Amino acid sequence: MAFLIGSLCLRRLNSVPSAERNHGRLREGNPYVYPGRIAPVSTTLFVRHGTTTWNETGRIQGWAPVSLTEWGREEAVAVADHLAAARDVDALVTSDLDRARETAEAIADATGAPIETDARLRERDFGVFQGLETGSFFDDYPAFDLLENGHDAAAATAESGESWLDVRSRVLDAAADLADRDGTVVAVSHGGPIRLVTGHHRGLDPERALTELAVDNCSITEVDDEPGENSGESRSLVRSNATPFRE
Repeated sequence: MAFLIGSLCLRRLNSVPSAERNHGRLREGNPYVYPGRIAPVSTTLFVRHGTTTWNETGRIQGWAPVSLTEWGREEAVAVADHLAAARDVDALVTSDLDRARETAEAIADATGAPIETDARLRERDFGVFQGLETGSFFDDYPAFDLLENGHDAAAATAESGESWLDVRSRVLDAAADLADRDGTVVAVSHGGPIRLVTGHHRGLDPERALTELAVDNCSITEVDDEPGENSGESRSLVRSNATPFRE
């Protein structure tokens, strides 16, 4: 089995196509509550963009200007309404790629938070592989297969693109800057970057994070900085790949 993250395919986790797996009913409201919890000093809510046309057709997206599908726009509105009901959003930061910005616009409309962009939250730049179909990718380019080649595949750089290790470095830098903000920050990003952030907090190497963790479209991954003497020195992963707005 092989893995290509960022456009479509976790074959072990996503044996059911995302278009089928995620097309459930969307809830109205349903705030996420934490009975008895002390409010954190700062919270980052990483939200993956909504479903795109290339998610559904199985093409490598990378930095391509791919739009959301109608279903993806519905997902974006649903997660936006959930966040507006459940949280006081103090800031909204998004990848500057089209699919993330389109998702962020729905969140901005619901929460009233102005949109900021940070290119460090982008998906991996797949270079010359952008736009290719994923079905036979690892047959043609086995050096990029994380399951077969582990760290070497994570370090492999696509021509005119970047490696997964490059992505991890810039995304963790962005996450650290977001953690310095007080209050609740929503960060709209992509499957690969959010897996790498989640893996970092779970102590997973990049290969395991990218091949073992699921990040559904418009899912929420929460990282908090709890109050106390060591506030700001450590962050805790509260939940990952949460979709409380779905039934």
